Amino acid sequence: MKFYKFGEEKITNLKLTVNTNLSTVPEVTKKVIARFTSVKTTDNDIEAILVKPISAEVIAFLEEKTGTAYEKHDEAFVIKAEGKNIVVYADDESGVRCGLMTFLRFLNNKSCFNYTYIYDYPFSSFRGVKIYMPGTNEIQDYKDFVDMMMYYRSNKIMIEVGGAMEYKRHPEINEGWEAFCKEMTEYSGKAHKVQDCTYPWRKNSMHVDNGAGSYISQEQVKELVKYAQDRGIEVIPEVPSSSHCDYLLTRHPELAERCEDPYPDTFCLSNPASYELLFDVFDEVIEVFQPKVINVGHDEFYTINVCDRCRKRLMDTHDLFAEDLTKIHDYLDSKGVKTMFWCDKLLNVLTENGSNFGGAINYVYLNWDRNAKFLGVILPTWQARDILPRDIICMNWFWSFGEQYDEDLKEYPVVFGNFNGTGMKGFRKRCGENTTGGMCSNWGGTNPRCLQRNDIYFTMAFNDNLYWNIEYDDTDEHFTQVTDKIFTDLFAYNNGPEDNYGNKYIEVLHTTDRYEWYHPFFDGELAYGPKYEEDYYLGDYVIKYTDGTSEKVRTYLGECIAAHNIEWYGKLKVKEGTSDAPGTIGSRIDSRLKEICYSTIPVKADDKIYYKYLLKNPCPEKTIQGVEFELKDGADWTVEVKEIKF
Repeated sequence: MKFYKFGEEKITNLKLTVNTNLSTVPEVTKKVIARFTSVKTTDNDIEAILVKPISAEVIAFLEEKTGTAYEKHDEAFVIKAEGKNIVVYADDESGVRCGLMTFLRFLNNKSCFNYTYIYDYPFSSFRGVKIYMPGTNEIQDYKDFVDMMMYYRSNKIMIEVGGAMEYKRHPEINEGWEAFCKEMTEYSGKAHKVQDCTYPWRKNSMHVDNGAGSYISQEQVKELVKYAQDRGIEVIPEVPSSSHCDYLLTRHPELAERCEDPYPDTFCLSNPASYELLFDVFDEVIEVFQPKVINVGHDEFYTINVCDRCRKRLMDTHDLFAEDLTKIHDYLDSKGVKTMFWCDKLLNVLTENGSNFGGAINYVYLNWDRNAKFLGVILPTWQARDILPRDIICMNWFWSFGEQYDEDLKEYPVVFGNFNGTGMKGFRKRCGENTTGGMCSNWGGTNPRCLQRNDIYFTMAFNDNLYWNIEYDDTDEHFTQVTDKIFTDLFAYNNGPEDNYGNKYIEVLHTTDRYEWYHPFFDGELAYGPKYEEDYYLGDYVIKYTDGTSEKVRTYLGECIAAHNIEWYGKLKVKEGTSDAPGTIGSRIDSRLKEICYSTIPVKADDKIYYKYLLKNPCPEKTIQGVEFELKDGADWTVEVKEIKF
């Protein structure tokens, strides 16, 4: 019998402070621990955080508490308050890291720990996040995010490579990628217009935020890999293959499957030169990343078996797809690397309204509108699942269509991809022997604004709860408890303990009647520039000082504040999917509440939602006389400030 987390709460009020001895704590964890360390000391400070192996005495203690024989687990840990020390017992480095991060999660806003012991290990072995390659100016953002992943006990990070890493054998890939991205980011939304509204065929989404529209050197990539590995996080490179190949084809249009496409995104599966180029790219990626697994893409495979060369082979489309993926799998296998792919093309999805997705026969309509002009048919590929190598890892990002499709992948190792745990009930039921966990995905820039506004911080935190908390029961009451805890955890991670605020921050509780539909920042929807300012800048907090000077701090919708009338979370809301998120999807929380987390805490009061936010004081050395909000010129909205503390 396995037992998971249990703990005994007792008001110990042991406080983590600047004086706590961390000499036995791994160096990689100290930066995160420092975020929660109070500068104010008491008579009950934690003297030291000690790290020790799980001893026979600790095992006897656990068995006595549970009445169950102890079972060893690599990531297991015990946290115990022993006198004025906190001791983390673990036999594995990953257990030590997870134990230390769990200890931080149980601190209150005064940096006090009120438990005598906690025991835990994860339900899911695969706990990840997919991101784009950071641009040169995003490398520190990447490192900060990896630290946050460690805090949320993630152990996998997938980095999309595409054209965003230097290729020494094929520098033309990088040249073409930069030119392509520059053209597609001419204005916010251009990439969406090109991929969805311009041509009489479906196109893959354009990942022009990858590498911030450029590329970084192989040495810089090696640094990123090492930084994650040092924190116990395995790096999985994603190399889009066959589909999503615009980065390969900008300078090699002769390999395109659809020669009439001015921006081809799929290469010809019948042209040996396609694989010569792809395998050269694989070789450089393998040399740089030294990976155990490579994700080879293959999602949104809309253009297949349409060129003369492919049609002349008289192969069924699913056989062509299987031949392609098997060829790639065998090449990687010869290099000692496992193959992972986005497996939508193995699922024969038919929704209640008659729409087809994934590997089903797809009927194509203008602008994805079934009431608009009919454009053609994408032939089915789902039968390929009967003939592919069974060790290919399936990233099932179509989990939202329902558990009835889980059975179709039972012969393969599976991970839930693009995983948003708030949209799934029955996570543990659906994690069978072949499904090992999940991975949420950021399809925008690798910077804090995109990570927050694309819901990644909240989703990573919620998924972490599913991966670890055996007591999570899917009820609305428990969901609300978990979500409230996530709000405060994210805010604490961002701002640190209240004891450290001092004059650095001005606390405001505010809301607005400016109501906008949520959309993420990806595929050329830019999180900067004139359109962003026009859409999200609301006004300024004017801070007046006693010396007669003043400073202004800008306020943005979705970052610092949100609407007062957003529907509060609680019950599962199900809606029909869109072209951006196909299928029947659901969530118990509005994305406008998820995106505002980390920088704020949403609070219900007076039949409205307010947002607790900390303004960074530009002049902490000065005495504040007063603070007031000043609307942007021409504003047709209001901002209500309920409370200001300084």
